[in-house]
Amino acid sequence: MTETANRPGAPAAPLQGLPQAAAVLAYAGSLPLIIAALLVVLRSGDLGAQAVSFMLVYGGALIAFFGGVRWGVAVMRPGGPSFASLIGGAAPLLISLPIFFLDDDRVRFLIVIVALPLLLWDDLRATRRGSGAPDWYLGVRTPLTILMTASFLFAFIQTLTGAP
Repeated sequence: MTETANRPGAPAAPLQGLPQAAAVLAYAGSLPLIIAALLVVLRSGDLGAQAVSFMLVYGGALIAFFGGVRWGVAVMRPGGPSFASLIGGAAPLLISLPIFFLDDDRVRFLIVIVALPLLLWDDLRATRRGSGAPDWYLGVRTPLTILMTASFLFAFIQTLTGAP
């Protein structure tokens, strides 16, 4: 990564310096979600209903995971974490909790569909300010967030038109 790309407000070079292991694991981690979304959309009987349950648990775990990444970035800052950055790391876990306890799958889907892009948007802002994750992380996270959100959206639309 160039020195310019690391300065706050500098244009990002998202794929430069992308660790291959991170890319492989990130994309491999999206496969179960994509497969589950396909099962929901294809209405595979009981398997479709199980796929909805799987997707929602996976979505809650993703949101909590992104909070863990935020927490990790905050505590690794040279001057130490700020109170606001630690709250930003804990907030996704709090956002994800209703996904595990609510009975209405449609509400649970909406939480995931709104939270994933919102967290990405906030992470992009933090990185532009120089207080976020490295550019390579967002270089893999951005397309994956789009892919994952689309998977949740397609499954959600299926639950609206005829729950599996």
